Amino acid sequence: MDPARLLDKIRDTLDSFGLLPASMWETVLQEINSSSSSPTACLLEKGYILDPMTGVKLADQWNVLYSDLSTEEVDRSVRARLPMEIIRGWNILPVRIADGKMVLAVSDPLVVMGKDRLERELGMPVDFLFVSQERLSQILDEIFPSTPAGPDGERSEEVQTESVGSEIGASIDAGVQAETGEAPIIALIEQMIMSAYQSRASDIHIEPFAEWTRIRYRIDGMLKEVDRLAKDIHASVVTRIKILANMDIAEKRFPQDGRILFEKSGVYLDLRVSTMNTNYGETVVIRLLDKERGLISLEDLGMDQDMLGKFRRLIGLPYGMVLVTGPTGSGKSTTLYAALQEVDRTMRKVITVEDPVEYQMPGINQVQVRPVVGLTFASALRAILRQAPDIIMVGEIRDKETAQIAVQAALTGHLVLSTLHTNDAPSAVTRLVDMGVPPYLVASCIAGVLAQRLVRRLCPHCKQEVGVTPEEQSFLRHERVEKVCQPVGCPECGMSGYKGRIGIFELMVVDSELRDAIARGEPVGELRFIAEKRGMRPLRDDGLEKVKKGITTVAEIMRVIG
Repeated sequence: MDPARLLDKIRDTLDSFGLLPASMWETVLQEINSSSSSPTACLLEKGYILDPMTGVKLADQWNVLYSDLSTEEVDRSVRARLPMEIIRGWNILPVRIADGKMVLAVSDPLVVMGKDRLERELGMPVDFLFVSQERLSQILDEIFPSTPAGPDGERSEEVQTESVGSEIGASIDAGVQAETGEAPIIALIEQMIMSAYQSRASDIHIEPFAEWTRIRYRIDGMLKEVDRLAKDIHASVVTRIKILANMDIAEKRFPQDGRILFEKSGVYLDLRVSTMNTNYGETVVIRLLDKERGLISLEDLGMDQDMLGKFRRLIGLPYGMVLVTGPTGSGKSTTLYAALQEVDRTMRKVITVEDPVEYQMPGINQVQVRPVVGLTFASALRAILRQAPDIIMVGEIRDKETAQIAVQAALTGHLVLSTLHTNDAPSAVTRLVDMGVPPYLVASCIAGVLAQRLVRRLCPHCKQEVGVTPEEQSFLRHERVEKVCQPVGCPECGMSGYKGRIGIFELMVVDSELRDAIARGEPVGELRFIAEKRGMRPLRDDGLEKVKKGITTVAEIMRVIG
């Protein structure tokens, strides 16, 4: 609800109770707009509402129950579902989850006007309990005693977002304009990062527009809007992030990259920051790498046992090239890290060249690409070959020079693991040829190619078995499937129906027949025909196996492979 409509609602409600004459409204309106408090708090402070219990009448007008919380047991575990800036900024206490709904205690009945916003934030329906301001503040101080202190020793207010101002009328943005100092900006950024971490987000997107700044998290590969900030604090937020990431705060014209080592409340994150200028200011993307959750194993990627055995044999070879392909965000680096965990790091020397180095691995020499000083993938590879390695992991083959050096390394007794951006496994061959590597060299060095995608897992708590629809049957073709599972949505998965992701794969092992076809320069269609004849299962078929097992849905497979 926009500010004007919200204030009209307050006026009409007060008039219906006979609490405020219409003739006084202009004066009251000026005081509300100039106050740093919410409209209801301002009315209490100025004496227009004579006792706090009149607020209960206002709550009753909007069908909100009253409680003093004396008989309510507050479940502190549900607090993590709401960012602290919303809890303090809106004066809300998450009490419990009951009947699939989050019960929230509020002291301002106008918070119910932001019900839709809260339900989006929580991913579930909400119910309200009205509590007196004094009682709610007492409980909040007991549960959250460590709110940052201001320079005068008093607890400093959290930065108010535009959604707070527009949806529950908390100072109609006046609080935001008054509080753009360093301390509240620091608190806002910390809460944003912690909220993203608790939501299992892989990255945070801070995107400026004409009137506001949008905050989105990427969760299980899908972007979700979680908040909007007032436009006038956007520059302060970006500047603070740049300072933390050791970036040039004066440079706004060109893109920049940086890194933040974040630690709070026992959570350790490696944050990769990217900024870029747009029409309305700099947009920021923060990628979250959790140092504590660590790396996953090959068994956890989602390969079946037959494919897993073949892939293990490939990474156990003494020399040759093994490639992992797929689009950006398909989990290629995760697969390479899982593979490196299984190689012998005691008897064999392993060196990686990456951009960036995402995870520190014991027993492995890891090199960070630094183009600004001339350390590219190609120049790093040349230096690595003089270090007498057994296994080389190249983060990505991007150009002709890197491809040629990697191929030569694979032909001279090294096992080379790397990634390429191609749609399927056979296309990796033609991609290397397009980069300028002769087909006979590609045929001689390449041992296997793993293509992959990531699909969302169905939430195990709420997935539901249903019959196959005509559209799904069309995709299934000749497959005989009577039942599949579909997403429903519950508090465990944030009402999305999905929780986590799993890989779907196709593995092309290069044998003598494929090697001859590659050397002859056969097109990708012929290579695929031979590979499937020799036992390669396409991405689509691997995905359908996971559909039949109730792991994911036909819609997910169609979304990621087309």
